[in-house]
Amino acid sequence: MSGFDSFSLALFTTLAPAGVVAFIVLALVRLTCRNHDEAVRVDRIIALPFAVTLIGFIASATHLGTPANALHVFSGVGTSPLSNEVLAAVIFLFLVGAYWMSAFKVNFPDCLARPWLTVACAAGLALIACTSLAYSARTVPTWDTPYTPANLILAACLAGPVLALPFLALARVRRRSIERALVVGAAAALVLGTASLAMQNVDLATIANNEVSALSLAPHYGLIIVAYAVLGALAVTAAGASLGRALAPRGVLALRIIATILALSGVFLVRTVFYALHMTVGF
Repeated sequence: MSGFDSFSLALFTTLAPAGVVAFIVLALVRLTCRNHDEAVRVDRIIALPFAVTLIGFIASATHLGTPANALHVFSGVGTSPLSNEVLAAVIFLFLVGAYWMSAFKVNFPDCLARPWLTVACAAGLALIACTSLAYSARTVPTWDTPYTPANLILAACLAGPVLALPFLALARVRRRSIERALVVGAAAALVLGTASLAMQNVDLATIANNEVSALSLAPHYGLIIVAYAVLGALAVTAAGASLGRALAPRGVLALRIIATILALSGVFLVRTVFYALHMTVGF
């Protein structure tokens, strides 16, 4: 796997799951809106998690070689984890993009918005599930472990809630209970994710093929995990600090943007190492 492939796929598995989780947060807020103006603002901001997911999806397409190869991906739907992942991404992006464009109507009816958002959330969860299972290949023992889906899902649960916070600030929605839940959820995901990565690092000592051991593919994985934990902790701290009542709106937004950059950077680091661990059973 080339370095460019690794970069593009790491970008996809960093941005797309985080964008999906951030969208689900906004969708849940939108579903509970009782104020029309607030609902309209949330509908407008849904463009941002959509854009984050779309950027990741576009980046992932670069490893197909040529755009024509994308057509062959759909031929394996139902049998190929990669095909299932691509189909899930297309369905999610279509549902969210179409919703965002439709919601520009001044009087977009709630009776249509609610089921639409519910279906889009389900499609987002399917996308995360398909992405987490896309690397279950028996011929790649370093990827075919329980840690692969666990690490991706937990990373999404760290970066996604943090990413949702600046979007809520831009929509001028301050739900204290939701904001606290997002910070606590991100902190829990960080702890569990760091533990999962550490256990994976220990497990790598038991994996080898005829030429190399898994540990030799990522000799500094332990340091990367530490960097992930530190960046994640700083992100959660900045996100938590943004909940202060005395902060001006610009200060809140600035702290949340910093938190988002830190969280996504930490996730991107471990996703890059994941692709460096590619090792087949044979030579």
